[in-house]
Amino acid sequence: MSRRQDCQTSKFKHVLPGQHVYDGVLFFGYSPPDTLDKVKAFQVRPDDVFIVTYPKAGTTWIQEITWLLMHDGNFEGAMATPVYLRSPFLEFKDLILNEVGLDLAEAASSPRVIKTHLPSKLAPAEIHEKKPKVILFFRNPKDLCVSYFHFYKSSSSFGDFKGDWSEFLEMFCEGHVDHGSWFEFTRSWWTQRDLAHVKLVYYEDMKKNPFDAVRELADFLGKGDLDDVTISRIVTHCSFEKMRENPMTNHLDVYSIDSSVSPLLRKGMVGDWKRHFTVKQNEDFDQLYSEKLGQLNIPFKYQLD
Repeated sequence: MSRRQDCQTSKFKHVLPGQHVYDGVLFFGYSPPDTLDKVKAFQVRPDDVFIVTYPKAGTTWIQEITWLLMHDGNFEGAMATPVYLRSPFLEFKDLILNEVGLDLAEAASSPRVIKTHLPSKLAPAEIHEKKPKVILFFRNPKDLCVSYFHFYKSSSSFGDFKGDWSEFLEMFCEGHVDHGSWFEFTRSWWTQRDLAHVKLVYYEDMKKNPFDAVRELADFLGKGDLDDVTISRIVTHCSFEKMRENPMTNHLDVYSIDSSVSPLLRKGMVGDWKRHFTVKQNEDFDQLYSEKLGQLNIPFKYQLD
């Protein structure tokens, strides 16, 4: 049964295409209520790998790395099909692009690499029963918010967003963005980080030492027998510069993204938030973070040494 709720009057002017609230979480029309219902009942296979990220946490990067690890460095296969078709976005439904995540996932052969931005309570129930591998990919919220702002400006999936940075930051802080509150998403998955089938990976650690991070991820995925040459090739293939040039990962073929406004792969750096946050905005965000998640002591890094 759908948990759709009518959207209450909001102080924010921007309305997402097909905007709706599902079990307390705001979504755009590309994650409709009937799809979210079906996601909960999605049949999980024990050898699945779920990539769990909030939007703009470096999802495409970790998708490509994970797919290559699970397919033993099959670069030819990776260059033959876009990553969004090889690694389905489970709750996404775009009939124009013919990208229906549930259909793609159900038709995919094992091992499947599946992406979701859902909080734990909306994820497939069988994740908790069958315990497939789950990769949590966390990025510091300030850089993530900046990246999400630019994505909002460039993608028609979010409507014709005309707001400025200050407006978007306020929307983000209040969870009035697609896929809802980053704070609630993060809290929901943080509690599962120590489960044996779950691996928490930080974007900033991957940027600082990609070889070691990918090697550690390979071990978690049962791919510890991959040699150093293959791991190095994966790291190189998945560098920001290479992925931005690669038509299988840069999403330049996606009709809804105007790369002239901002490409999907924009900067890929740590610390870009300093170019956007004012001193006051930074202080206010730190206070809000402390109130909502400070007690969890999540070791986010906001710059690299």
